[in-house]
Amino acid sequence: MNERLVSKKAELLRGMLEYREDGDAEYSEQDVAECGRILDRYLEDLASAVDRAGALSVVRTTVLALNELNERAGEQLIETDQRELICSIIIEAGALRGFNGADEDVTEEWREW
Repeated sequence: MNERLVSKKAELLRGMLEYREDGDAEYSEQDVAECGRILDRYLEDLASAVDRAGALSVVRTTVLALNELNERAGEQLIETDQRELICSIIIEAGALRGFNGADEDVTEEWREW
């Protein structure tokens, strides 16, 4: 796995946990862990994609899973900063494989957060 993506994911999860500890967040540590697992699954499945259509299918599945998770977490798990990091991870991973442009938001079509 790309070191930059690993670092971004760690920053994302750390920020979610810190916000939870500091405030009135309705989400749990398990929700944060599930977010990490969804992103791990995305990176694993993307590695198996052979073309743009396959990669976009993986993006769609990932974004829909994140939509569901965020809804169960009271719409609090993924706020602006988290959205930016998650999109960055998804977009950069796809760009590294040549499936999308580095500035192409492939999440927007399905994203509710």
